[in-house]
Order: sequence, then C-alpha cells, then structure tokens
Amino acid sequence: MGMVHFMSMVWRRLLRKRWVLGIVFGLSLIYFLTSTFKQEERTVHDRNLLQVQEHEPIVWKVQFSLGNSSQLSNQCRNSVQGKLFITDELGYICERKDLLVNGCCNVNVPSTKLYSCDSCLPNGCCSVYEYCVSCCLQPNKQLLLERFLNRAAIAFQNLFMAVEDHFELCLAKCRTSSQSVQHENTYRDPVAKYCYGEYPPELLPV
Repeated sequence: MGMVHFMSMVWRRLLRKRWVLGIVFGLSLIYFLTSTFKQEERTVHDRNLLQVQEHEPIVWKVQFSLGNSSQLSNQCRNSVQGKLFITDELGYICERKDLLVNGCCNVNVPSTKLYSCDSCLPNGCCSVYEYCVSCCLQPNKQLLLERFLNRAAIAFQNLFMAVEDHFELCLAKCRTSSQSVQHENTYRDPVAKYCYGEYPPELLPV
C-alpha cells in the first residue's frame, strides 16, 4: 500500500513539471499527425483505385448487321430467362417459340417487334422485363443511359462495371434492384417494376 502511495505521489509531482506535460503533448501530436497521414494515404489509394476501375466506353451499336436473321452466321445474345418472351441484342422481342437456333428472334413472324415499349410507362418503367430491354435498346435512349451512368453514385455504378455494351447495360438496368423497392420487400410500383429510366419508380401509397 505504501509503494502505491509513493508511486502516486511521484506521478503527481511529475505531472506538475512542464517538461512532462510537453512530452505528453508532443506524443499526442505525433499520434494525431500519423493517423491523419495514414487516412490521407488511404484516401489517395482509394481514389487511384477508382480511377483505375473507371468504366471503358460502352459500345452502343451491335457489331454485325442483321441481314437475314434465319442464317446461322450471326449469333445473337438474348434475355434468356423469359417464359413467354425473349429479347435479342438487336432490340427485337418475340415469343419464345419464335426464337431461332442462333439466339435471334425470327423477324419474319408478324408478332416479332423491334424496340417495343409495350407495357412501359413514360418514366421508363415496364411491367414486362423483355419489353423493358427492347425499349431500352432504342438508339435514342443512349443519352438517357449515359446521363444515368454519369450521375450514379460510385457504389451503384460498380454494379455496371462489367457492362460492355448497350445490350448488357439494358439487361442489367431493367433487372429489379433496390431502386425498385420500398421498405426492403415491397415494390414501389408492383406492376411497372422493370426500369431502364434515370429514376426509380414513383413511390406508391402503402
């Protein structure tokens, strides 16, 4: 107990001396500057990383001409999962039964439509995913999509980092996301929930 009292007395006397306070202040200042420098270094590193990850320019035009889509020389990517409809990368939407073996819609079938916005509202939200993709592929939607990409927050934009062309962007953009949902599990608009537009669907009363 006497030793504790003695050490406490020595400590109090030391603290009264200005040079001890100076050392404590100096060490605190060094710690603060080191922490600030490390934070700045981390910020610069993150900024450089983002610059490296900046998106390559998107290809806005499919690289082959349609010609006769019944020929197998041209292979189409398409929206794949639709039970009733399929949209190919040229912007054609058709019934699944009218999809050719090369992945393209059969343009000789009357029900096949190009750049169709059926089921889509003026705000760019559609009730059918495949119509959303087809409408989004209209050449005049390029500026709208570019504005969206430029304005999207970095965290959101990272969802589109792997997108290389207009078709892939429309596939990704039309998928339902957190933008289409309110209260985590309820669609903002339960009917028109597939959106290619710049803004999420309007909030509906709950």
